[in-house]
Amino acid sequence: MLKFETKGRPLERGRQQGAVCRELAGKWVSLALADLATAFRVASPAEAVHCTREQVASWTARLQRICPQGIEECRGIAAGARIAESDYFAAVFGWALSPEEPRHCTTLGFRDERGRPLMAKTDDVRRQETGFNTLEITWPESGYRHVHVHFAGTIWTVAGMNERGLAMAMTGIPGVRSAEGIPSLEALHTLLPACATVGEAIELIRDLSIGFYGFSLLLGDREGGLALVEKTGTGTVLLPGEPGGFLLHTNHILDAESARNNPAQSEPMLTNGVRRFGRGRQLAPTLPRTEKGLEAFLADHDAPGAIWQQGEDGLHTDFGAILLPMEGRLRIEQGPPQCRQREEIDLAKVFAKPHSAIG
Repeated sequence: MLKFETKGRPLERGRQQGAVCRELAGKWVSLALADLATAFRVASPAEAVHCTREQVASWTARLQRICPQGIEECRGIAAGARIAESDYFAAVFGWALSPEEPRHCTTLGFRDERGRPLMAKTDDVRRQETGFNTLEITWPESGYRHVHVHFAGTIWTVAGMNERGLAMAMTGIPGVRSAEGIPSLEALHTLLPACATVGEAIELIRDLSIGFYGFSLLLGDREGGLALVEKTGTGTVLLPGEPGGFLLHTNHILDAESARNNPAQSEPMLTNGVRRFGRGRQLAPTLPRTEKGLEAFLADHDAPGAIWQQGEDGLHTDFGAILLPMEGRLRIEQGPPQCRQREEIDLAKVFAKPHSAIG
């Protein structure tokens, strides 16, 4: 996984990311625009950009209004990657314009015998999307320094931890469309710079205005907090734990009332997510409540509904993450279980040294 550092204001950090990720970001934008052309049944990506320009402008205006630092960072990415803004924003918001539903993932959280939160996540994508995730170390001009994983050339934070010990790991869930709010992936980017604890993060999540899709978010912090929330345009739900004392989520809404108020997950992703949830429920009670237990969870790969997806219903796990917020550590794992590659991050060490961001 490509790892890089950025520093400064959002526009500067965006330019730095765009420059480092230029090749990957260009490939991702090309793929996203091709998908958009297919969704809109037009002959070329250029036609897709043209026919969606008004919808893209609407989403861009919402992001500008609700999260101006996000739009500034996106513009920096487009400039740094040398991608026309019209193409870039069509790609960024393409998932909100087409039927494609992203981020089919699994999260698991529990406490060890000392009460410390331990968290794990997988990130499941289509085969052609594997390899696009990157690891960014961010030194913002204002806000908490943080390490986060996202697609190259985007601000879609899907897992990470900040210098205060707040850790997050998301899954995607279906949500209502509305004329207000921003897409859920853009909204997730606001948490790590702003929140130090699980409680602060939940309050920010309650205030987020979501206009498309939704997310579940597993949260942990240095003070020992651990929580699982579901967020869509209809509201925020704090979920209870499973009977075995663990928190588990895949890609369907677990809260009954919220499920009634939001769209159902599409097939085959609904069935796939239900299988993974069932597999997680089967595995979790058998795991030691340790880091090794999370390793075993991520290593599961050969049963129906396996946690590490290898093509089931077209899904492939691009990375797994283990997050230990009280220790300030996270680990990123990639590759098949038989030859797994690992990247260990100790935030105290990362942020103790001078930054090495590209200016």
